[in-house]
Amino acid sequence: MLEVSNLNKYYGKNHAVNELNFTVDSGEILCLLGANGAGKTTTLNMLLGFVKPDSGRAILDGIDMYHQRTECREQMMYIPENVHLYPSFTAVENISYLAELAGVKVIQSDIKDVLLRTGITEAQLERKIGSFSKGMRQKVAIAFALLKHAKLVLMDEPTSGLDPVATQEFIEVVNTIKQRGTAVLIVTHDLLCAHQLADQIGIMSQRKLKQLIKNDDLTLPDLTEQYFEQFSA
Repeated sequence: MLEVSNLNKYYGKNHAVNELNFTVDSGEILCLLGANGAGKTTTLNMLLGFVKPDSGRAILDGIDMYHQRTECREQMMYIPENVHLYPSFTAVENISYLAELAGVKVIQSDIKDVLLRTGITEAQLERKIGSFSKGMRQKVAIAFALLKHAKLVLMDEPTSGLDPVATQEFIEVVNTIKQRGTAVLIVTHDLLCAHQLADQIGIMSQRKLKQLIKNDDLTLPDLTEQYFEQFSA
């Protein structure tokens, strides 16, 4: 679904991202781990089109992400660390308005059904978003991604500031996206969440992707050891 080939980004003489290569299949979750300055944010910004790479390619379901930006935006959903919605609207009203802006045709009953599937309760459907926690706002954004039928969802530090219960709820909701066949890329510092959630884990250090690990039989201590090996290298 997503294929990244030889992406490079320079800021002056500083090599911010160096020869980045990875793929994320449909229904697969890749978590990118790394310390501050490792290149994770620059990678995310290049995929979002906020920063243009100096060389390399990124292909989303056969579409060139740098030469066909409009087509790519229609297939993508970005969920930032803090989801900003209209505080005086309900969750249903927010999604209705966002869908209208994006040209996505939805009906209220479908919006309610998807919100309930992502863990928003019947009572919460009547509340204004301004009273929602960070985790609840994320659920609303994920519900919109499901309604939009996004092929790729990009997330930035989604578990930052969440308590353990909210983190577990987040993991369950993201697995709902995965089951729909969406490719998910998460930039995070949260090793535990990555271990519980990811199919692949990428470890970035010194602006390079130093390791790309299948998470099938990886224990959390093994992941922690491999992470700190790269961090200290």
